Amino acid sequence: MHVASRVWIWLALGACVGSKAPPQGTLPFDLWAANNQGRPLIVELSATWCKPCQMFQNLVLSDPRVKQALRDVVFVTYDIDTPAGRDAMERSGIRSVPAVLGIDRDGVVRVAKIGTEPTPDEFLVFMQRAHDILSVR
Repeated sequence: MHVASRVWIWLALGACVGSKAPPQGTLPFDLWAANNQGRPLIVELSATWCKPCQMFQNLVLSDPRVKQALRDVVFVTYDIDTPAGRDAMERSGIRSVPAVLGIDRDGVVRVAKIGTEPTPDEFLVFMQRAHDILSVR
């Protein structure tokens, strides 16, 4: 999915950039944490009942090369059947899972992948693209 129209994750950015952290376990908190660490934010939206999500977890995220690539970012997973997951899904404008989003420091989705990457190699290509896009700023 090409993200032509930018989706604002956190409209009250001042609350996210200030010294006071938003509630932990929320997308605004994870954006705040990523900004404080100076690392890009990568968000996975999934569900326990979603077979492609389970395949992604088991076949792609378990790969040692993928684990290494994720060390350079703040990577969080939200189950869309939880309040925090529903909130993250609503804020991002994503309507299906699995989805992986690259979110810039201003809370804008800059790159998104809807559906899973069938191999670790293909996900690593996505991660490189996300890193390139999110590191520009």
